[in-house]
Amino acid sequence: MGAILDLPSSEWFGDFGTQTTVHVVDSTRPQNLSSLFGAGENGERIVVWDDGEAEKLGEERKAWEALLVSYGIFCILDRTF
Repeated sequence: MGAILDLPSSEWFGDFGTQTTVHVVDSTRPQNLSSLFGAGENGERIVVWDDGEAEKLGEERKAWEALLVSYGIFCILDRTF
């Protein structure tokens, strides 16, 4: 279940203090790339332990970052979100 959660979101961090760090230990990479690549204000507070495969996801990271930029621009223009 943890692989699909948006761990950096305030919904999952709740009222935890800024000293709280989440460590994710899983045999598969998170499906939610925000948890893997550290998006949002809580992104740096998440540590994903893996077997080194995450470092090989350079193209996936570029595509994910492009989607974030596109989504952010869409939200600014649309203002319905």
